[in-house]
Amino acid sequence: MESATTSAAPAAASVAQAKRSFAKKLHKAEEALLPVFAAGATGGLIEGVCVQPLEFLKTRLQLNQGTPLPMGVVLRDALREGGVAQLYRGALPELTGMIPRSTGALASLEFSKRWLRQNAPDPVTGKLQASHAYLAGAVSGVCESLGFAPFQVIKVRMVAQEHLNRYKSSFDCARQLLAAEGPKGLFIGLGPTLWRVTTWNTLYYGTMHNIQTEVFDQHPLSNPVLAAARKMATGMVVGMTATIFNAPFDVIKSRFQSQERGPNQKYRYTLPSLVTIIREEGVRALYKGFLPKALLLGIGQTIGYMVFSEALGFYSEALKPRAAAADESDTNADQ
Repeated sequence: MESATTSAAPAAASVAQAKRSFAKKLHKAEEALLPVFAAGATGGLIEGVCVQPLEFLKTRLQLNQGTPLPMGVVLRDALREGGVAQLYRGALPELTGMIPRSTGALASLEFSKRWLRQNAPDPVTGKLQASHAYLAGAVSGVCESLGFAPFQVIKVRMVAQEHLNRYKSSFDCARQLLAAEGPKGLFIGLGPTLWRVTTWNTLYYGTMHNIQTEVFDQHPLSNPVLAAARKMATGMVVGMTATIFNAPFDVIKSRFQSQERGPNQKYRYTLPSLVTIIREEGVRALYKGFLPKALLLGIGQTIGYMVFSEALGFYSEALKPRAAAADESDTNADQ
């Protein structure tokens, strides 16, 4: 009897040790994930508040199928419709969607870079390869598109003039959309959204990472204000340049999302729709809303990226005491 009890004790201790080890690994994984997700959400929310008026103007310009209008005319009409508050029409789904969008984009960007750096580092420096920075940007674009598409559909419906008096609120828009078109209605325009976001993220995040590595890190500025200004100016130039390549897909996305699903849909597939717009409205139509779009991406995404970088350091530091406490608790339990 004593022998059975004696043999059972080490087995129980081994099981307990294994449980503590597993719990410790889970805790460390949580500590690694939480700062990234929290920083992504923070960056997205701040970015959304800053650039919402530009998002409104960009969408209105893209939905106009006639002669391209000056941004000043669209701004004037919007202010006549409802004052400054009109520029934030559709802001709720936009800001709500910015959290999963930014979290998905920046978190997947960060984790992709970490994975590529660990598993396929540069053979000379041991750091992330330059080409892999662009690959990480592409991965972030796919994740961002899937998380943001439903909120974009609601936002476009709220902003479109043809739907101006149809919805009482963003929630009412979502309710009517689901009732009339089903869950698939929330993913109208997913194809051009993937083209649009993946193109931009690949160019922007890949280029910014390499500029950071080759220029900013090699030639740091001691003045933090000047360093931030340099990064902001660089981000704006890179963002506006990347916008040249993704703007046509953004116009198509807005056209897709403003129309209702059904047999009378004018736009069905991304590349054929590109041809349709060129044939009916000319190449210039693919760049409707380019100025506010370039500004909101150049300024907004740079703000979001900079906030993410700072917030990541803050949240990582803030969560350190939790990790230390957990380690101490495990040590005491082992004793």
